[in-house]
Amino acid sequence: MFRFEVRRFLYAGLFLCPFLLASTPDFAQETRRSMDPPLSIISLAPAPRPQGEMLARHPGDATFEHAPANYHVFAAASVDMDAGVEVLTLNFAAETRLNHIESKNKDFVIEPGGTCREGNSYTRGDACSLLVRFNPQGPGHRLGFINISHSDEPKSVLFGLVGNGSAPVVSFIPAVITTVPGTYTSNAGTIKTATNLAIDGGDILYIADTGNDHVKEIDSSGVIDSVTTEFGTPAAVAVDSLGTFYTTNTQSSTDYFAYYLPWGAATGFSNPAKPGSCTPSAPCPVSTVGMINPANVTIDGSDNLFFEEENKGAAEMPVSSLAGGDASFDLWYLNDQFAYTNPSPSAFAVDANDNLYTDYTDSAAGVCFLVEESVYAAETSPTANRVAGGSACGFSGDGAQARGAEISNNIGQIAFDLAGNLYFTDTGNQRVRRIDAATGIINTIAGDGTAGYTGDGGRATTAELDNPTGVAVDSSGQVYIISSATTNQVIRKLTTQGIISFLAQLENTTSPSSIIRTVTVSNTGDAALVLTNYAFTGTNPGDFSIDPATTSCILTSGSTLAAGQSCKIGFLFKPAGTGARSANLVLNDNTITNENTILLIGYGTQLTLSPTSLAFSSEAVGSSTASKAVTLTNPGSSTLSISSIAITGTNATSFLLTNGCGSTLAAGAHCTMSVVFHPATTGALTAAITITDNGGNSPQSVPLTGTGTAASIKQMPFKLKPSTLPQAEVQ
Repeated sequence: MFRFEVRRFLYAGLFLCPFLLASTPDFAQETRRSMDPPLSIISLAPAPRPQGEMLARHPGDATFEHAPANYHVFAAASVDMDAGVEVLTLNFAAETRLNHIESKNKDFVIEPGGTCREGNSYTRGDACSLLVRFNPQGPGHRLGFINISHSDEPKSVLFGLVGNGSAPVVSFIPAVITTVPGTYTSNAGTIKTATNLAIDGGDILYIADTGNDHVKEIDSSGVIDSVTTEFGTPAAVAVDSLGTFYTTNTQSSTDYFAYYLPWGAATGFSNPAKPGSCTPSAPCPVSTVGMINPANVTIDGSDNLFFEEENKGAAEMPVSSLAGGDASFDLWYLNDQFAYTNPSPSAFAVDANDNLYTDYTDSAAGVCFLVEESVYAAETSPTANRVAGGSACGFSGDGAQARGAEISNNIGQIAFDLAGNLYFTDTGNQRVRRIDAATGIINTIAGDGTAGYTGDGGRATTAELDNPTGVAVDSSGQVYIISSATTNQVIRKLTTQGIISFLAQLENTTSPSSIIRTVTVSNTGDAALVLTNYAFTGTNPGDFSIDPATTSCILTSGSTLAAGQSCKIGFLFKPAGTGARSANLVLNDNTITNENTILLIGYGTQLTLSPTSLAFSSEAVGSSTASKAVTLTNPGSSTLSISSIAITGTNATSFLLTNGCGSTLAAGAHCTMSVVFHPATTGALTAAITITDNGGNSPQSVPLTGTGTAASIKQMPFKLKPSTLPQAEVQ
């Protein structure tokens, strides 16, 4: 189980370094200009900002303390509550006409009734109002923007919208896996040598597309856009609570670090590396110490940036003041003895409670671990706890404690969901695995251990991944994975839909208890999940049922599953017909969609008989032909009990059966019987081998035909023997 330690002191007052401006006036001045949003004749009027629990309900929630003037901060809201509308006032400094007002993000809905309207004209000193409802589409910090285009400026005006949402989230193991559209076109992946993903509060996915020298973003509607990276080749990306994203860049480029503001401004850092003794009490401006080979940038809920750095191993740099107009970037080094233990950096991430996670590999000793230490420990006295990894490198331990499991010596990226569960790409094992924060249990959630590109539309745990690297989790529980395709890389996604598939099952027989089919239901959000109802729907809903022996979820109306908790639902399959069978188990609940679905797939089959009919040649009544064999096969997944095998029909006595099958037939097994034609009369004779099983199926049969002919009468030769009687005397 994870051990979390709350950060013990705040770094108030450490972020202002007056000598930054003095030592690098040109650079600092350029940085300050790029931070401020572009001036416009339309501005957002100041409004009171919520404080305390009205703003942040959970530890790790964003505080938005440094949100700039062009952002509106909403009070925290749950997905099942009406948070009401808030009034945003726009001020006009010159005459203009509003052309278009848009909020693309569903978290923030512009309601009718405001006085800001498309087509209206306003003069200097005018103001108008927008009514905006905070409608969180998931838990955690939410981020959106209002775009306003008007007649007097070529670019739209951008106003930020932020707030904290609270919601339960249902995640399933196994889940359905797909390829994200647009990342695999013309039979090739569109990403090159990427290893790192990030997701912002609007569920926009950021890809550090290293091989293509771009950061790409995919919005919640699936649109892919390439962000021009002005500063170097991005190796890793992180995004803060206000939508600013940060990249660490490969050392071959000029700029080793850069940030990109939502309104399009960007700044890069290229100072030579001159590491100093930078501590929390005496931080150093990044412009004075530089970085060398920075990697695996990650960010906490308070907008403190963490990254690995080859000089010292790891470092922390607060960036929360950036959007507020403070140009200071001050860092201090961390005592992470596991970062950069090899020539390349280890996987590295920080969780919402400011605990650092790093993978550590010692090939000589055969040790492969994931370790954790609090930021406090990394700043004062390094102490690490083993989170995953056993006594050897390899693959084992799924379903048990991660501390006793084996992981590979090649770990890609580490990520977290809102419940604190840890995800990592076990690249060397061609898998993605999850460690539950509440229990410490590890499970594979994607990949079957074979390198490849298969499985879309099916179970993620039986799909093939090829050298998975980056991983990220959005607010609805979807997991994104960078995986190699036939050429280059693709993004694959674990959807919100669970899936269970059964082996072929004999019609009207129930899947055996020896073949367990369960799905793990996890609440990966930050609020309690409440079940209101469940039902089987779809094409064949009557073919599937809940297995009480393997179900730990309480499925009665009103039952709850706390944030971070998991349970299992077991299923039974009894096909009422043959061929493909399917249904859905729909859980009605208090998530944002109000329902979550598990896809159930099976195949109904019958006993297989070969051949399906027997025709005998003509045979004389009372005589017998050579025997012919019939093979009976059980293609189902459970043992079949055979009630009877007999010859039936009008001419049953003309066919003789030798039954080589017993009273049971194991799954996948076969047996053989033989038939002899022994006509009892003349003419065309018919019968059948009739087989009755215990599944309640209609008896199956093999038709038998033959022709009986009359028996031929053999003529015996007749010879007269000389008479032995005395001859009559001739008179």
